[in-house]
Amino acid sequence: MKIFDVESKLETNLKQLEFYYELYDKLESKFSFLIVIYSFIFLYTLELFKYFIEIKLEGWNILFTVLFILFLLLLISSLILTYQLQKPVDVYYTHEPNYFYTTILEDYKNKLNIGEEIDDDNEYLLNEYVNITYLQEQEIALTKNIKTYRKKRHKYYKNFHVILSALVLYVITSSFVIFEKRKENNSFDLKNYKEIINYLNSNKNGR
Repeated sequence: MKIFDVESKLETNLKQLEFYYELYDKLESKFSFLIVIYSFIFLYTLELFKYFIEIKLEGWNILFTVLFILFLLLLISSLILTYQLQKPVDVYYTHEPNYFYTTILEDYKNKLNIGEEIDDDNEYLLNEYVNITYLQEQEIALTKNIKTYRKKRHKYYKNFHVILSALVLYVITSSFVIFEKRKENNSFDLKNYKEIINYLNSNKNGR
């Protein structure tokens, strides 16, 4: 079967290597998606932290505290995963084919004591040795790169779910703080309004 020929394996492995190099590059480019979410989250996180420090643990504030702590834990986990995702990893690259048909070829010629005059049998033998050596390096590269890609992909999808969960908690806690602050402002305005009315009434009575 042709699939078991060395030349066929070399061609198949080369396509697979190019495929995984491309997948790895695409995975690296997805970091921009995480940056957008982090930018959105950090817009109001400082206000949430201030509110968390100032509030008293009573009523709905207890629920807010629990959700906010959970949000912080998820955010920290996501940042750690993002660092691991972006941390440089050695991607295995094979030597150029020319290296095998010059350096490796000369090594085999020396090992097999083949001189400059090469007959057909020795030429076939050298070609097979060189091709098999190239094939072995391709397979080592494929094994390492597939393992590296799968690890990165697993971290990305794990991070994707973690950051989305953090985003949901961020929206909930932010909405709670915005609502509470608006309630405080309305209460303050109503108090001022009553004080102004009382002041005007006292002036009328004084006249």
